[in-house]
Amino acid sequence: LNALPYNDFAILYRTNAQSRVLEGALRKFNMPYRIYGGLAFYQRKEIKDAVAYFRLTINPDDEEAFKRVINYPARGIGDTTVGKVLATAQSHNIGVWSVLSQPIEYNLPVNAGARAKLAAFVELIDSFRQLASTLPLAELVEQILRRSGIINDIYSSDTPENISRQENIQELLNGVNEFYSQRLEEGSEALSL
Repeated sequence: LNALPYNDFAILYRTNAQSRVLEGALRKFNMPYRIYGGLAFYQRKEIKDAVAYFRLTINPDDEEAFKRVINYPARGIGDTTVGKVLATAQSHNIGVWSVLSQPIEYNLPVNAGARAKLAAFVELIDSFRQLASTLPLAELVEQILRRSGIINDIYSSDTPENISRQENIQELLNGVNEFYSQRLEEGSEALSL
């Protein structure tokens, strides 16, 4: 029996959230694929935002993750303030987290209002970092999504776009739960973000 080429096959699905499971299975078996008419699951805005929060929890000096979520959901921290944080970090040859954690020591040129907003962001990420050492993985992910404001943002209205975003976030949670359960069944004990 001759094997058929991959390009002779198509997978149709009804909702974007279903793509995570399909993409995961195709990657598992090292099968190439293309998404038409949409984005790959991990390329969607709400998923990228969630993953950026996860990345900052593990590595607060992750500059790309910082830039992605510093003002999402809106915190009143503008591009000018972000630019000043990045410039200060670069001029001192340090990571952004050092500047955020010690703005006065590094002479961050922002007013008291912006400094307070940055301090609230630092406190938020620090709280995630503390939870990471105490909560099981699935609970941690859910807490990050709630406390960051992502859940409130995507459930703020029932527009078709928000419903799709809600399904995608729920599918991300499902994926984390599946990963967690699978690793526990395999005997893994140290499961972390």
